Amino acid sequence: MRHLCVLAAVAALVLVAVPASGASQVATPEETARPLVVKFFKLIRDRDVAGLVTFLSPAFQVQRADGSGAGKAEYLDRLPIVRKFTLANLKATRAGATLVVRYLATVEGLVNGKPYTPGPAPRLSVFHWTGKRWQLAAHANFNPLTG
Repeated sequence: MRHLCVLAAVAALVLVAVPASGASQVATPEETARPLVVKFFKLIRDRDVAGLVTFLSPAFQVQRADGSGAGKAEYLDRLPIVRKFTLANLKATRAGATLVVRYLATVEGLVNGKPYTPGPAPRLSVFHWTGKRWQLAAHANFNPLTG
């Protein structure tokens, strides 16, 4: 009997000490979102195509403020050049396996071969939890309106 009590105590400790798969899912939406958005921009900045292949969902689409857009394959073939970036005002919501993030990004680089430094531009990124990891499914850039 004592042996069974010890086994039960060990099992309880293991259940408490070892997080279940997807345990990061208990973080607030913002705590989950910030490292994902930073990772996306770092993968682009570092031109890490192999990392982007895994990080981007097969359904990935991008929509740019200039009206251009691309699916995953085209995006990977014509990556923007990001020299540096900063993020601000990040807000995130989550429902089930979907994480929606809006924020301002200030980026210096090239998009479609054109210099790109619009100032803090509103962005929208949508991530999907696969059961194993988050993948970026959609990303949109909205340049600030000028009057």
